[in-house]
Amino acid sequence: MNRLPLLIAFSLAVIVTVSVASDRAEPPNTDEVAGIEAIRKLGGSVQPVTGGGIEVAFQLRGRNLTDAGLGHVANLSNVVSLNLRNTQITDKGLAHLRELKSLRHLHLEKTRVGDKGAAQLKSLENLIYLNLYGTKVTDRSLPTLASLKKLKRLYVWNTAVTKGGVARLRKQRPDLKVVLGIDLSKLPAAPPKEKVEKPKSELKWLEIAVGETPPKSKLGSNTRIVFENRSKETVRILWVSYGGELKLYGTLEPGKVRDQNTFSEASWLVTTLNDEPLGYFRTGSEKALAIIPAKK
Repeated sequence: MNRLPLLIAFSLAVIVTVSVASDRAEPPNTDEVAGIEAIRKLGGSVQPVTGGGIEVAFQLRGRNLTDAGLGHVANLSNVVSLNLRNTQITDKGLAHLRELKSLRHLHLEKTRVGDKGAAQLKSLENLIYLNLYGTKVTDRSLPTLASLKKLKRLYVWNTAVTKGGVARLRKQRPDLKVVLGIDLSKLPAAPPKEKVEKPKSELKWLEIAVGETPPKSKLGSNTRIVFENRSKETVRILWVSYGGELKLYGTLEPGKVRDQNTFSEASWLVTTLNDEPLGYFRTGSEKALAIIPAKK
């Protein structure tokens, strides 16, 4: 089966959706269509974002992405979120991001990026979130990052950035939340359990019969789901993958709560310890509570 027409149709659908959301009048161009096709072939995903714009992500199936491949992202307009976590990107590759003026969220965790790469980000005037966890950046990058006036959250944990550098940055930019990490030597031997704050919205519990399969997950935007087990038995929590396979994330005892990172449009199946399906949840774009009820 020739997949090219399907890829082109998908690409046009994404671009048209984003064009409507952002009130763009111009039709999609061939560079954008080609860019989306190339990103998907490299294992990346391209999704429209609620409120307008495009989210591009490589952290799940595109971890072999190199600097050359990142050039395809530059062909897209109105990219507001880009996730390059755990890819092979270096300082040189970040030159492709200089014209992404609409970019607001950028994940560079555990890449090979250093100070030269951080210097390439100075033109991203609308950036509000930047994650540099596990990269090679040092205090030399902090003046550049301080110049990003809209930046509100910066992660420099497990880098060569020093406490002194962060202190100077916080004095210069008191509005910027800088996360340097945790000093393990100052933690108590038995830290108190963190209380999970329950979200205001609640997901619908969807019952399922033996032999039935929940819908496959889709790669949406980052969000969280808070499971609360109100049944009288320990249950298993499984994520339904994009291909329909089930991946066990853990068990949840009666009365316990689990705060889980996920994506919107994801399916989460709940079963007994004997793999008897009980029901499932379908996530939305906002953090939500998922109550596992007692058996009727």
